[in-house]
Amino acid sequence: MIDPDVFREALNDFSLMSEGEAMTGNASGQPSTLAFGTVVRAAPIAEGGELVLLDWDSKTVEATVSIRPRNPTIEEDPNPRGNGRGCRGVRQVNGHLVASTYHTLELYDSHLEQIGAISGGLMAGLHEIALTDHGTVWVTSTAIDAAVEYNLETGDRMRAYWPREMDGLQAALGLSPLDIDKSADNRLRFLGPAATDAESHLHLNAAEVHDGALYALFNAYGVVANLTTEEVVLEHERLRGGHNLVIGNDGVAIVNDSFGKAVRFYDLDAGQLRRTTDLTEFEWVRDLIRWEVPMYWGKEALRKVGGIEGSVAKPLFVRGLARWKDTLFIGVSPAAILQVDVATGALVDAYQYSSNVHACIHGLAILNDTAFQAGA
Repeated sequence: MIDPDVFREALNDFSLMSEGEAMTGNASGQPSTLAFGTVVRAAPIAEGGELVLLDWDSKTVEATVSIRPRNPTIEEDPNPRGNGRGCRGVRQVNGHLVASTYHTLELYDSHLEQIGAISGGLMAGLHEIALTDHGTVWVTSTAIDAAVEYNLETGDRMRAYWPREMDGLQAALGLSPLDIDKSADNRLRFLGPAATDAESHLHLNAAEVHDGALYALFNAYGVVANLTTEEVVLEHERLRGGHNLVIGNDGVAIVNDSFGKAVRFYDLDAGQLRRTTDLTEFEWVRDLIRWEVPMYWGKEALRKVGGIEGSVAKPLFVRGLARWKDTLFIGVSPAAILQVDVATGALVDAYQYSSNVHACIHGLAILNDTAFQAGA
């Protein structure tokens, strides 16, 4: 018997083969350079992703570098979707780029020459990076459900938040602590799917500093929590499976609905969804995935009857998010970047990097070119 939810999802997907809205947005003061990371699902580890510099005005790739876990290396990834692969979070810190692999922050100059690396026993399954106003960064150590702060100058670990051990969050979400030796080298101990399938796993994959507090997205629970005050501030079903967290001065939290093909705007004070930008309304996006849709459902059918092992890459997986003035830059698969007007929700511009549906944008940052070139 066909699952009615799957049937509705398939009908919705096939509707994307019709026409959508054209690009109608407008933006002033366009950024010059973007940096983004990719992850290629099911690829060999050595071919699992890149860090890319892109001139946004001309849509010209200025430099690329292959990203993979090094020291220690990961030769075999037990997760076919790409647990150990590629370039996750990307941030600019003064005159250099910080890019996260599975267990390391790698530092690059403006030519994408590596100039340093920071790693440690509590870096496991790194995803997004959050900047502070005092020269440190928070990393989301997703495999062990921790947010850990590091000094980029010294490489020292400053402090760590363990939300599964916080009384307020335990009471609100029914959490139990992770069984972990925090003094050990945990970088490869939680690589397999058993860690992410375990009870109480939060899949803490994004963080943001706002009004002096650290906020985090718990993907598995559909929750945004204030880790500084140890409380849930937002809970919504469409946050489940989501990625990225951008919080504006107005207290609006913007999150990618990765599987819902949308970007959603939440009022943190009210704890409510305010509006949604449906990316499938754009003609450019429909053109991007139009012929990927029947291929996806054909492979899904084969997988159901045992003709294909493992998961099947879904087109328009939404991942990667950065704000530039009045526009958002949003990553999707096949690896492409959309520029969307925040106020109107109109598509301003777009760029496709890859036609491979397995390749997805992950880390995404808009660069301050003056500081970046000065750091070269």
